[in-house]
Amino acid sequence: MTPTGKRIPVNGRPPVDGRPPVNGQPAAADDTSAAAPDQALAAELEQLKAELEAARQECAAAQDSELRLRAEWENFRKRAHRDAAEARERAQGHLLTEMLPVLDNLERALDAAEHHDEGKVLGGVRMVRDMFVDLLRRSGVEEIPTVGTAFDPHVHDAVVMRPSPQDEGTITAVLERGYTQGDRVLRPARVAVSSGPAESGA
Repeated sequence: MTPTGKRIPVNGRPPVDGRPPVNGQPAAADDTSAAAPDQALAAELEQLKAELEAARQECAAAQDSELRLRAEWENFRKRAHRDAAEARERAQGHLLTEMLPVLDNLERALDAAEHHDEGKVLGGVRMVRDMFVDLLRRSGVEEIPTVGTAFDPHVHDAVVMRPSPQDEGTITAVLERGYTQGDRVLRPARVAVSSGPAESGA
């Protein structure tokens, strides 16, 4: 080094990082700081690969779960449809079984009619009607009240209005009986409704 502080070239070569050449070659620079970013990038890449693989596995598990849920839902739908059909068939079978005695009595009434026994015919027809009404009642079917009650458009169908001593809006006759089952109207009753007393002529 000169008195002015400058470094003197050795063997005609400038010094590297303040260190003299070794065997005529410049001293190697310290590459530790250059290798550190590469290691960080490699570690980050490995982490990203691991996260990607985990995401793939999670996606595959979700797809598998979805397929299982779809299969279970389809099985449930088929089972519910089958159970409903079986329940409907059982209910129909029970109703038909209950109706067989009605048919028996109707055949007896027809047999009596062929032998001109009017008394037995009338009694047989009444018995058939009573049995059928009882069957409907046990099934939750009720006849809609009509004559003497106020007209209700929810359960009555007014076929005709005519003067009568009854107050206006009162049902005076039933033309076809109506029935309900619980809160459901199976068939409205067709009725005649009073329009009030007839006006007397002048």
